[in-house]
Amino acid sequence: MKLPSRSTIMLSGIVLVLTVPACNPFAPALDEVPTDQNELLGNPVYVRGFFDRFRSAYQLRDSTLYGQLLSPRFKFTYRDFAANLDRSWTRDVDANTTYRLFKAARSINLQWTQYLPSSDTLASDTLASVERSFLLTIEQRDDERFSGTGTARLVLVRKNRNDPWRMRSWYDRSEF
Repeated sequence: MKLPSRSTIMLSGIVLVLTVPACNPFAPALDEVPTDQNELLGNPVYVRGFFDRFRSAYQLRDSTLYGQLLSPRFKFTYRDFAANLDRSWTRDVDANTTYRLFKAARSINLQWTQYLPSSDTLASDTLASVERSFLLTIEQRDDERFSGTGTARLVLVRKNRNDPWRMRSWYDRSEF
């Protein structure tokens, strides 16, 4: 019996490698069904979904996701109890501050606890005023931990009823 030549074996090996799909038994299979980020993170077309997306941005510490929730004219206001006055900053300052918070944190847990009375007032399909209570816990990378409660009074806007809600303003009354 005659053995195949060396070049025949090499050619057969190359053909086999090219025709058999790559297979790694340790690699997970690709999911055939694409994941809808609105189902996972919250759909900001709805007020409830907006708050779910807000919570997801904080818990994932994702400043890009958080930035998508802010309108271009966003304004953050908080009460400075020591000076007994309100202080505010713009979208750019808020985005930078939130980015630094997310980078310094090992974990963040945000829980929206309730809608406050006379909240969730839809003035129209494009304007809503919502006031919610929340619990926030931040664990920093140096193991320092901050916990607090507060309320957030948000004004949400959008161009039409099919667009996602964006925060135009946030009045924060936190106790940290």
